[in-house]
Amino acid sequence: MTKTEKIKHVTKSVIAFMDALGYEVVDDHDGYLTFSNGEGNCDDYIDYHRSYQDVYTINWCSEATKLVEEKLSAFVKQMVSQVWLAA
Repeated sequence: MTKTEKIKHVTKSVIAFMDALGYEVVDDHDGYLTFSNGEGNCDDYIDYHRSYQDVYTINWCSEATKLVEEKLSAFVKQMVSQVWLAA
């Protein structure tokens, strides 16, 4: 797989993972995907950076959002190690 194919594969897996948790995805074509569960406010959004393959939230988000961020971060690390370190 090329670098672009690996990034797309991880990104598609992240979208499927968050969709299974009931989150909507917003793609502004700026390198980030923003996930929202439709509850709360913009403080509870979770951002995923495609190129860096990293997950971000703001410090004052809700505890529930922090838990989901931790789950997503662990999933991303698992996917990255499977895709990038595979022979």
